[in-house]
Amino acid sequence: MTVCTQRFTQHREGTMADLSTTFCGNSVKNPVGVTSCDFGSEARLLRRVVEQGIGWIIGKTVHKIDGPHRWPRPYFYSLKRFGRDLADAWICSQMFHHKPYEKWRDEDLPECLEICQEHDVLFIGSCSGIGADAGTWIPFLKDMEAAGVKMVELNTGGPHATFGAVDAQRDVGAPLSMDPDTAFALTKACVDAVKIPILFKMTPQCVNMAGVALAVERAGAAAISANNAFYGCWIDHETGTFFGVPASMGGLMGRAWQLFSLAKIMEITTTVDIPVLGGGGVFTYDDCVRYLMAGCSLTGLCSSLYSRGVTILKPCIRGLDDFMERKGYQRLQDFQGCAVKDFRYLREWKREDPMIEPTPIVPQFDEDKCDGCGVCVRICPSGALSFNKTEDTVPRLNPEYCRGCGWCVGHCRPNAIRCIHTGTGQVIWDGFGTIADWVMNPG
Repeated sequence: MTVCTQRFTQHREGTMADLSTTFCGNSVKNPVGVTSCDFGSEARLLRRVVEQGIGWIIGKTVHKIDGPHRWPRPYFYSLKRFGRDLADAWICSQMFHHKPYEKWRDEDLPECLEICQEHDVLFIGSCSGIGADAGTWIPFLKDMEAAGVKMVELNTGGPHATFGAVDAQRDVGAPLSMDPDTAFALTKACVDAVKIPILFKMTPQCVNMAGVALAVERAGAAAISANNAFYGCWIDHETGTFFGVPASMGGLMGRAWQLFSLAKIMEITTTVDIPVLGGGGVFTYDDCVRYLMAGCSLTGLCSSLYSRGVTILKPCIRGLDDFMERKGYQRLQDFQGCAVKDFRYLREWKREDPMIEPTPIVPQFDEDKCDGCGVCVRICPSGALSFNKTEDTVPRLNPEYCRGCGWCVGHCRPNAIRCIHTGTGQVIWDGFGTIADWVMNPG
């Protein structure tokens, strides 16, 4: 049994979990923070999240690109009115920092650093140059180093600048983080220019995530941050027009974005040794736990602060602390990265060859837990379940139709269903953790 699947039931009275950690040589009081967005743009907004108890924050990306500093107003377009399942989804035409760089450097940055120092919060700078020309990136790095910023993120991660820059400068943003050679050259030049640690920001658009991660590690990057938002657009079906601006822009998918983001994160953490700062779809304490288990050193929130407010941060930190005490973890390192060694390609998991018919994996129903709601009958994709409320205490299974998919297990509210092997009685999946590796001799 791995450390991830251990279920500790005892609560350690009178003890507290240690949430502190280190990142690129810097002490961080807890791993929960805020990735690059408005809340890192100026002192007033920064104070709002810092006072929630976060351990770190990345400043809003500064730049001198022509275009991303001018946002169409209004620029946030919530999709909540299109259904409850889109309550946390939105698109936005906001891009990088809108203030003139020198004004931010001379006025906002010192104030932000002072607030962070006051609250023991690690401030990470973020910048973007023009394309792969390192000469347009290095001045930002040197300025921030001189101001006392402890590390800087190279923001090559998002589609926003690519879509918003003038045509002559459109080769910015995401294209820079999809090619290992380009990423290597830019990172190395920036690393060689300053003494503070350099973070490279990945884009989820990148197919060869591992290749780019290896390239920036080889170039001397101290860490990697991932993932930025994807891009998207929306159509208002009532008006027959685009919702917001008729263009591709930042697409925020809510908590569901975590599914894709975590997979991309795992491609990084299973490949390189440098630390990873992870985010994407983080809304709750258990989301933070997932990123830490995926091998991240720090985990950050962003879009959730907009859709649910900055007060979402405290429950994440408190929930992480409670989780660690409930599980018996004294330090983050007790479970950090515990899922990394088990990550693999689907082709590496043992499977039937050929798949046996009828399936040896079927649902088993617990009469004491089943409440007769009928959800499993309604959603069974194979139509293999039926339920007569006057005659049955649990759903009836037609083994001829069942395919052993497990869909009913995940939809059962009272956890009254589990998948078993008809030949051995072995529990294959109870809706928690990893399915049993039951295929003994594939092929």
